[in-house]
Amino acid sequence: MAGELVVFGSLNLDLVLPVGALPAPGQTVLGGDLRRYPGGKGANQAAAAAGLAGGRVRLVGRVGADAEGSFLLAEAAAAGVDVSGVLADAGATTGHALILVDGQGENIIAVAPGANARLDHTDAARATGPLGPGDTLICQLEVPVPAVAAAVLAARAAGALVVVNAAPAVSVPAALLADVDILVVNESEARAIGTADPAALAARTGCAVVVTLGGDGAAFAEPDGGRAGSAPSYPVDVVDTTGAGDVFVAGLAVARHRGADLAGAVAFAVAAGALAVTAPGARVAGLSAARVRRLMG
Repeated sequence: MAGELVVFGSLNLDLVLPVGALPAPGQTVLGGDLRRYPGGKGANQAAAAAGLAGGRVRLVGRVGADAEGSFLLAEAAAAGVDVSGVLADAGATTGHALILVDGQGENIIAVAPGANARLDHTDAARATGPLGPGDTLICQLEVPVPAVAAAVLAARAAGALVVVNAAPAVSVPAALLADVDILVVNESEARAIGTADPAALAARTGCAVVVTLGGDGAAFAEPDGGRAGSAPSYPVDVVDTTGAGDVFVAGLAVARHRGADLAGAVAFAVAAGALAVTAPGARVAGLSAARVRRLMG
């Protein structure tokens, strides 16, 4: 695989509580044992990309100068991620995500950003300074949008492939999307930008658009009237949907980084995401391109 793959984004400690049913507003439910997992969209995507690409993935972000931050750095490094670009910020605590997962694997999530909220243009410069043609940058929106915009602009100017996962759903400046090669969203995130129709969103943004559809796979469209289509999902036993979107994004970026066209990259990403829901937590132990290809048949 030619070039470098860089992930600019968040690292969180996930506190996961299994429950029989997700609570309604004002309702209290009793759950099982509270579990602790490494998480954060940036770190999840970097770990998945490292597994799928066999290494050569660099993560740039921030954690607190605390025990939780040290735990996250060690877990990412154990997954094959280069964490030399992650700062331990003495002025903030490590980000946390509070996650409830029901018996069908569905979840609700709330995030305390902590050090993730302090990423700025200096961090963006650390992420993109070495980039050039043949490299790929992956961003998400669990860190400040101005920092993401700076990273996207610099990566595009350097000739790198830019993949942005516009999650969670926040206001995204049109100028940021103008520098994106591939935009990845779920249906609600797509509607927050304008429409859940991939072709219409591609026409509006000028970039390729991939809309994830959960158990129904994903749909995609290229800009300027280019190719559009969809990829069905795979029948698997769902344990926990946490992090499935992050594995999808990693699969898509790795496949495109390796030269697959958009249709082929989406098909690979759907299979990777299907593997992600078969185990608890946001990370898939032993994730590899070979496992994804076996599922694809």
